Amino acid sequence: MTKQKPKGGVTESKIGVAKSKGCVTEIKNGVTKSTIGVAGLVGLLVLVVGGGILFMGAVSGWFDHSKVVIDGEYNCEEDCDNFIDINAEEYEKLINEKKSFVLLVDQNGCTTADRVRDFMKNWTLENKKRVNRIMFSEMKETSLHDFVKYYPSVVIVGEGKVRVFLRADSDEDADKYNDFEVLKSWLNDQIQ
Repeated sequence: MTKQKPKGGVTESKIGVAKSKGCVTEIKNGVTKSTIGVAGLVGLLVLVVGGGILFMGAVSGWFDHSKVVIDGEYNCEEDCDNFIDINAEEYEKLINEKKSFVLLVDQNGCTTADRVRDFMKNWTLENKKRVNRIMFSEMKETSLHDFVKYYPSVVIVGEGKVRVFLRADSDEDADKYNDFEVLKSWLNDQIQ
């Protein structure tokens, strides 16, 4: 049975004996008295607030939710190439130069990749934007491989940082791989 005392945060308990480094514990006649000091309360507060911030960051995926402004060099007129094929070295150069762009992680011989490539071609025509494209086999040699584990994927890079990307192994992103309108909406939500 536990009995609360109103002053000083002291709790008396006759059930078991607990030892804690975060509390001052006193045992007298089989009764345990524990007092959480100011440092313990501050530590608990830091854990709760810090954990909440980290949890929200993890749930949302990114701390920066502002739309990415694609660099002007990716704008194009009526008739332009939809994709700019790049290799691992060129990708890393774009990252180091803090460029903002859309990247298609592609691979030949995959029906889903073929469909996403067609979707991205349609998006580039509608939005008069070019998209960088890297083959998955080449992408594995870049820092992007820390994020993207499967293909196809569409990656939004803002000022040299991966801001968001589609996960080919995610049920949450499956509709974007199967419906152009859903993919287009997702892209337009990410890009200004």
